[in-house]
Amino acid sequence: MSLFEDLVDQHIKELEALKQKLLSEVETKIKQKSYELLSKYSEEIGNVQSQVTLERERILYEALVESRRIISNTYEDLLKEIEKDIRDYIDKNRTNERYIKFLENVLLKAKEVIGEDVLVYSSPKDRNVLTILMRKHGLRGEVVDRDMSGGLIASSRDGAIVLDMTLDTLLETNVDEIKRAMSSVL
Repeated sequence: MSLFEDLVDQHIKELEALKQKLLSEVETKIKQKSYELLSKYSEEIGNVQSQVTLERERILYEALVESRRIISNTYEDLLKEIEKDIRDYIDKNRTNERYIKFLENVLLKAKEVIGEDVLVYSSPKDRNVLTILMRKHGLRGEVVDRDMSGGLIASSRDGAIVLDMTLDTLLETNVDEIKRAMSSVL
């Protein structure tokens, strides 16, 4: 070979080596830049996923709170409706044997706790029945009209002993039992 060919071959080899070196550097830089971008976007994707998860949890929590509020309001509305129905039933059925028996049992309890001389406060609608029942069981005293849905309040003359068996009080004291009954049905 000639000197010229040797020089050309040597430059070709140097150019080949430079080409390989440049290709390797470019490939390294591309990989490095790719990892940087992938890392950056992976972090951003992770942040977005976290935000989406938080937003989803917030929406679910709000829906849960709203559903519980609706259920609570529904229970309260049903409870009010039940109380109204009970009051209406008592008002329409004051001459019903069961209601009269209830009043009689309360008077007997009052006689046992208070004695024979009692003041009885009741709805004007129950006045006649209570007067008859008081006579029947030997109770002295009087029936005093008071604005109430039903039932009665029996009191000693001095007010020291009071037996409150009004419909309002009975409903109030049995509201938990009514709620349990509602829960078992719903």
